[in-house]
Amino acid sequence: MILMIGASGAVGKPTMKALVGAGAQIRALTSNDESAGTLKALGAAETIMGDLREPGDLARAMDGVETVFFVMPRFQADEAEAGSRIIDAAKAAGVAHFIYCSVFNPQVRGLDHHARKLDVEEHLIESGLNFTILRPAMFMQNLNMEWQQVTEGGVYPRPYSPDRVMAAIDTNDLGEAAAKVVLDPALHGGCYDLCGDRLTHSEMAAILSDVLGRTVTAEKRSLEDWKAAARGRGATDYFVEAYAKMCAHYDSHGLAGGNPLALTAILGRTPSSYRNFAEKFVAAKQAD
Repeated sequence: MILMIGASGAVGKPTMKALVGAGAQIRALTSNDESAGTLKALGAAETIMGDLREPGDLARAMDGVETVFFVMPRFQADEAEAGSRIIDAAKAAGVAHFIYCSVFNPQVRGLDHHARKLDVEEHLIESGLNFTILRPAMFMQNLNMEWQQVTEGGVYPRPYSPDRVMAAIDTNDLGEAAAKVVLDPALHGGCYDLCGDRLTHSEMAAILSDVLGRTVTAEKRSLEDWKAAARGRGATDYFVEAYAKMCAHYDSHGLAGGNPLALTAILGRTPSSYRNFAEKFVAAKQAD
């Protein structure tokens, strides 16, 4: 039995799809009935209703589990503490292998959410558990957030420079790679930087222009306008400030480094380029 914690998010869903497709038995820890229904529809064999921050719920979820795959909901102020408790619960339950989905370049301590993930990595390394760490780059599917502006106004806005190079990955590749890591012992024990392509948002916009057949331009959005809009949507102070720090870092440095070597080796094929992703993404949107 494989326990997935964080199964209903951008990483969890494609990972579960790939695992179920390979015949794996998945138990998912989930916090509400709606999410449980979604996960069952994706093929989860079991769902456990509970809170990833509650030791009793973690103990129930890990009973009889061989492997834990953990990805934290994004931008959580207590990720270091919560992640460490999950690792401790896995050790107490006798879990054989723990996979943690971290972040690209967690060493950048000036980014709060990176620093918290690095703390979790450190706790995992020192736990005595057999472990594997995945460090995915920026998700190509983040385009969803600005899709309306892309289609209605021909603008791809981000609150940082559109001319900094960003390491990026298709989350479908990420899910497939994560499933292979779960199931193949030859891949256990690694710490993998996962990147499929490297390009600027201006280059992404040029590709979208080609695919859509009309001009799309990448533009830098005011960070203060973004923060005001995020607060208007009910975003927490931690989320707003951590995201703003991330954007300031990207504005100066992009998402530096990365190559497709590790992802290619795990997948056994060439990962999706941004053009591959854009063609599939646009086709799916137009089919809706």
